[in-house]
Amino acid sequence: MRWFNGGIAEAIAFSKTKGAVFVVYIEGKDEKSQQITKLIETAEVTSKLDTDNFVAVKIEADSVPHRQFSEFYNQTPVPSIYFIGKNGSPIKIIIEATDVSTLTKELNEVLNKAGITPTASPSQGAASASQNFITAEQAPPKPDNVVCDNGVCVLKRDPEPDQSISAPAGDQTLTAEEKMERAKKLLEAKREEKERQEKELEKQKELERRKMGQEVQRMKEWQEDQELKQLREEREKEKRQMREARERVLAQIAQDKAERAAKFSPPHYSSPITDPTPGPSTSSKPDSNTARLQFKMPDGSTKTQDFPSSDKLISAVNYVKANLNVSSKFSLSTTFPRRQFTENDHEQTLAELELTPNAVILVLPLNHGAVSTNQGAGGVMGFVYSLLTPLFGILNFIKLFLGFGGDSAQGESSQGSSSEASRRSNSVQSCSQYNFENHLKTAGSKLVVVDFFATWCGPCKVIAPELERMAKEFPNVVFLKVDVDQNSDLTRQHNVTAMPTFIMFKNRRELTRIQGADSYGIRSAIQRYK
Repeated sequence: MRWFNGGIAEAIAFSKTKGAVFVVYIEGKDEKSQQITKLIETAEVTSKLDTDNFVAVKIEADSVPHRQFSEFYNQTPVPSIYFIGKNGSPIKIIIEATDVSTLTKELNEVLNKAGITPTASPSQGAASASQNFITAEQAPPKPDNVVCDNGVCVLKRDPEPDQSISAPAGDQTLTAEEKMERAKKLLEAKREEKERQEKELEKQKELERRKMGQEVQRMKEWQEDQELKQLREEREKEKRQMREARERVLAQIAQDKAERAAKFSPPHYSSPITDPTPGPSTSSKPDSNTARLQFKMPDGSTKTQDFPSSDKLISAVNYVKANLNVSSKFSLSTTFPRRQFTENDHEQTLAELELTPNAVILVLPLNHGAVSTNQGAGGVMGFVYSLLTPLFGILNFIKLFLGFGGDSAQGESSQGSSSEASRRSNSVQSCSQYNFENHLKTAGSKLVVVDFFATWCGPCKVIAPELERMAKEFPNVVFLKVDVDQNSDLTRQHNVTAMPTFIMFKNRRELTRIQGADSYGIRSAIQRYK
C-alpha cells in the first residue's frame, strides 16, 4: 500500500487538485487496528486505493496529526477510515471491516457517492496495455483478401488471379523478440512520463510547502506584534493607573490638610454690624469702636468684657482687679502674637496695642516679679495645659481620622514610660533591595516589621513617630523601612500596592500584612507574633 508522504494539509490540497477522495486511516495499537491494517494491505484493497481516485494518509492515534485532524472532526474513533469528499464533509466512516470483500464493496460505494468512475491502478493499466499489445503483435497477419466488419471476417476472392499482389511475409511480420523489445520501449516511455509527472508534482508540492511556511512565518510575526502591542498597552495602563492613584492620594492629603486647618483654626470674632449697606474694603487693621477682650485665668476659666477702643490698657487692668479673683500682682500677655504687657503699655489705647476688635489676654500671677510656678493645679501648669490643649485636640483628631485608636489614658501612660523607652537603643532602620535579604537573615527567629512608605505619603509621615515609639517599646523586634520609589523591584516582588503597607516576617517567611496607618492593628500583630 502506497501512503501519501506529507502532512494532512498537503494531502488535502493534492486530493483537491486531482479531484480524488481524501482518505484518512487512524491506526491504533490494538488487535482491531492490526486486523484493518492487514485488510488494507491485501492486493484487492490496495489495487483500489492505489488508483488516482483516492489520496490516502495513515496517522497514528494520539499523535500531533491526529490531534490536528480531531480539531475538524470531533470524536474520531480508533481505528477508523475517513472518506472525505471535495466539500470537506465525510462521505463514509468505516470503523469495522471483517473481510476483504466487504471492504472492497465499501470502497465502490464511496466512489459511487463521490460521482467517480472506478479506474484501474497505473500498474494494472500498464500491464494490461502491454499484454494487449503483445497479443495483437503475436497474432498471425491478416490476408489481404480478408475483410472484417462488425466482428465478422469474409474471404474475398479476386476475379483474376494474376492481378493479386502478394507481399513477402517477412515484411509484414515481426519476430517475438522484436515484439518484446518494442513492448519494453513502450513501457519505458510510459515509466519516464510517469516519473516526469511525479517530479512536477513534487516540485509543485515543494512550492506549496514553502508558501505555507512563509504564511506561517508571517502569522507568527503578526502574533508577536500583537502580543508586544498588548504588553505596551497594559504597561501604559498600569502607569496611568499608578499616576491617577498618586494624584488621588495627593488630592486626599491636600483635602485633609484643608479640613484640619479649617477645623482647628482660631475663632474669628467679628464686631457688631451697624451699617448693613456694603462699604469699601477694609485695611489690614479693622476699624472698630469696640474691643472685645477675653480674659483667660490660670485655672482655665474665662471672662469676656467689651471696652471702647479708645480706652487705655489701664482700664482692662482695673477691670481684672475689680472683677476677677487674682492676686495683687499679675501681668497681662497675649499668645498670638506672643507679647507680655508692661507698665509702660498701660497708658496706650487698646487700638494702639492692636487689641481690636477682639483679643485673648492671659492673666498670669506674679511672685517677686516673676511668673509664679507654685500655684498648684490652678497655676502655671494649668496655663501650660491650656496652651497645649489645642495641640492635643489636633493629635486626637488625626488619630481618630486615620483609625489609630487609643485614648488619652494610653497617651499619658506612654508619656510616663518615655524616659525608660528612651534608654533603649532599638530604632527603625532604613534598608534597600540590596540588603533586604541580609536583614531578614540576620534577624533569624526574631519578628521583623517592614514599613513600605513613600516620601509623598501623608499617612506614612503621621505613623512614622508611632513606629519609632514601638521600636523602643519592643526591643526584641526588628523594625525596617523601605522607600517604594527607590526600591521598585522589591516593592513589586512583595506585591505592595498601597502606602503605607506593613509586612511582618519571621524566619524569612511572611506572617501577615497591614495596609494603612493603623497603629492599633500593628501593635496587636506585634504582640501576637513576637
